[in-house]
Amino acid sequence: MNEFSDRELFSRIKAGDKSVFKKLFELYHVDLHRFCLSMVRMETISEEIVQDAFVYLWEKRDTIQIKSSIKSYLFTTVKNKSINYIKNELPKQQLSENLSAASLFINEDKTEDDLLKIRVQKAIDQLPSKCRQIFVLSRYSGYTYKEISEELDISIKTVENQMSIAFQKLRLLLPK
Repeated sequence: MNEFSDRELFSRIKAGDKSVFKKLFELYHVDLHRFCLSMVRMETISEEIVQDAFVYLWEKRDTIQIKSSIKSYLFTTVKNKSINYIKNELPKQQLSENLSAASLFINEDKTEDDLLKIRVQKAIDQLPSKCRQIFVLSRYSGYTYKEISEELDISIKTVENQMSIAFQKLRLLLPK
């Protein structure tokens, strides 16, 4: 691999040279996986993100413009995909896990509390996605408004407004 400059390497990949692409994968896969794992802390998710980065590079090789090195490009891609996962997918996954855990306790003799929990969850599911994400981070993950604003890169005022919207909609959707 070292016999080619990044420019030559990428031009061969752009030309569709699968053997060079395979060598690139073998060269950086382990380091990218370790890097990603340090952010998402889940083995399978890390593996998927790294594979997605390589698939994206291959599929978009005709349109991608790499200004630095391929290594830098791949690490930046993995970092961005990891951040997107943490911002967008992780709250959904945590909510799903919470629902799965709750469903283990639901049986034929549902109490009023159980039914209320189900109604509340259905109401939460009806919230707009950003509003739901903020609500879940606040109520299920225990984040403060400040932590949510930092995590999602939005203002605290936006968090407050979205929580207000969530409470208004939940009041309308849930019986008194």
